[in-house]
Amino acid sequence: MKTAILVKESLDEHLSPIISSVFDSIQVIHSDEDFLSLISMDPPDIILVDRTCLQEDKSRIVEEFRNSTLYGHLPIVAVYSEKDIENPAALEVPVDDFIVLGSSELQIRRRIEFIAGRSVREKDINPLTRLPGNESIIRCVQRMFDENSETAIAWVDLGNFRPYNERYGFSSGDEVLLAVARIITNAVRETGQENIFVGHIGGDDFLFLCPVAEVKAICEEILSRFDMVIRNFYNEEDLDQGGIVSKTRSGEIMKFPVITVSIAVVLNEKKRYRHYGQAFQDAKEIMTYVKSLEGSNYMIDRRGGHR
Repeated sequence: MKTAILVKESLDEHLSPIISSVFDSIQVIHSDEDFLSLISMDPPDIILVDRTCLQEDKSRIVEEFRNSTLYGHLPIVAVYSEKDIENPAALEVPVDDFIVLGSSELQIRRRIEFIAGRSVREKDINPLTRLPGNESIIRCVQRMFDENSETAIAWVDLGNFRPYNERYGFSSGDEVLLAVARIITNAVRETGQENIFVGHIGGDDFLFLCPVAEVKAICEEILSRFDMVIRNFYNEEDLDQGGIVSKTRSGEIMKFPVITVSIAVVLNEKKRYRHYGQAFQDAKEIMTYVKSLEGSNYMIDRRGGHR
């Protein structure tokens, strides 16, 4: 991981070696430099702001980061002394976390490691559904393969979602995605089983893992709940005509049915898969077929065999 450290003159001599032991790359930027331009050349994962900068400019530097559309999402960590945190004004600076000089070397190192680890996890959380993102999904699936776990891996995709967005707007589309996330999560969680997982790949694509014996019931539950709930997101006119009727760019009148859900499931039985890409390729083939069917459907690949 990379960090950028903002200081007035130099970083505390006791803190410098600790930071070097945690981060792979360190960029020291002085408060009188154009820090936003310097950071843009090599964006860090975490920004540390030394107490000397906060004393000199109060929270100006932090607020400039927060107002940046490019770097406002980066976690900012203040470096305080014990005396600094006694002052209530320290809590008014819009930082994400802080470390305290004077703590033991081990405490500071563990604190930085904790902050860095949390930053990695939060970067891979979908901002809308708050479900794990693509990197976490791949790591989880690969771990199941490495452990030779007999697991069902299910890809979930929505049909006719784009015309819905165009008709009702992106905010309504987001509400649909939130509903889908809740439906999948609840259906998986209610099995009461271990080794379950739900992730949001992106857009209208989701994935869940569950025991092989549970996947059929979960898929049927998701389809049943979804087909009942999705009608609440359409007005009566569109429901009466069976979907959205609109013109294409060429002027052709087209009808887009109510949003459907398709689920493609592969089973990691008898060490069938070695890595994520193999499972994804099989699921992609299944999904192509499932999406060619009318309405909401699922299909479980039971071909078996080694890959």
